[in-house]
Amino acid sequence: MKAELVRVGLYVASIEAGAGQENSMKLPEPAFAQMLSETAGTLAIDLYVFSPAEYEEKTGQLNAFRLRHGSWVKEPCPLPDILYDRCFYRTAEERMLCKAVLAAIREQKPVTMLNGSLPGKWEVYGTLRQDALLAPLLPSTTRLDRPDILLRLLKGNNGELFLKPSAGMQGKGAIHLKQSPLTREWVAAGRTGSNLPFRHRFNDYSSLSQWIIRFMGNASYIAQPYLQLTDPDGNPFDLRVLAQKNGKGRWGVTGAAVRAGSSGTVTSNLHGGGKASRPSDYLSRLFGEAKAKRMMNKIIDASLRAAEKLENNYGRLAELGIDFGIEPDGRIWLLEVNSRPGRSSFRQSGDNQAERLSVELPLRYARLLTQRLNKPLIINDSATGRIQDCQVDKRIRSDNVQEVHP
Repeated sequence: MKAELVRVGLYVASIEAGAGQENSMKLPEPAFAQMLSETAGTLAIDLYVFSPAEYEEKTGQLNAFRLRHGSWVKEPCPLPDILYDRCFYRTAEERMLCKAVLAAIREQKPVTMLNGSLPGKWEVYGTLRQDALLAPLLPSTTRLDRPDILLRLLKGNNGELFLKPSAGMQGKGAIHLKQSPLTREWVAAGRTGSNLPFRHRFNDYSSLSQWIIRFMGNASYIAQPYLQLTDPDGNPFDLRVLAQKNGKGRWGVTGAAVRAGSSGTVTSNLHGGGKASRPSDYLSRLFGEAKAKRMMNKIIDASLRAAEKLENNYGRLAELGIDFGIEPDGRIWLLEVNSRPGRSSFRQSGDNQAERLSVELPLRYARLLTQRLNKPLIINDSATGRIQDCQVDKRIRSDNVQEVHP
């Protein structure tokens, strides 16, 4: 029996005009979009890409981009059955426009969202902290909602803190604050909203405080202790786990990658110049093969548990990027969870299988959702089960089922 055609719309914040050729365009994630489109063709899925600019609200017409013989061609498209939200907002206005157009589309057709979204880092922290097994992995986190909090926190953490925007991503807006024990000078190092590195020095706290207020603007920030998440050479690194649902709606870990920055930087993400490698190689070099294997088992178990916890609280999710930090003594910290994870680390680390699955699984899950539209979803009693015998760099398949949100 021929599979029913499923229409999936890849929704992005903006599509820029390309240089050179007439009618050319530039997608935000070109390699991912191309792989997604090529894979969709093998699964009887019609995939096209659009931004708010491609939807005409007055007529209800969508003119999206389809991949035709290696080139993206703009043409009339029906409204999608499933919408895959990959909007990375650059401004508050862009965010509002994306949401307004999505609301207008959903008035015309009950489009199903493939991947849900998460609230800010502060809310996610509060949710994960409720889990007795995840709580010890979370760094102490405080919301900077009053001017006097920062100084109190600095005094309580030996003059050193890590600040990050609650709604930030890719390391943008992160700040490492430190006071020199000798000169009493303050140093603020991090990345701007455009992801450019900076380092500023201040003679007194008053000057530092005024600069921070200007830097943060109206953004909501959180503060955490500055953790020593570096290798023996002083390079910061973290470990990104990609947890996804498969075509049966079950959570599993598709792959993982270590992202290492250069010495003197405060973030290790790839957008800030970090380099990716396979966890087995990197962790075995630091901790030995046996300990690295145990650490990965713990990280994978925590990733799946976090996915279940967040889904129970915030509705159906399809994929999550979960970041872990590891101190020199091997202590593991769960740093952050992202509902719009990237895939470039797999390509850079040479994990071709993880890269392929990272594109294929959301499409298989999209097909599952179309089969279950307007039908009750099944809850499996093994939803809180634990996976056993996980090995570093092995494809993980969990029996966890979390199909509780239609």
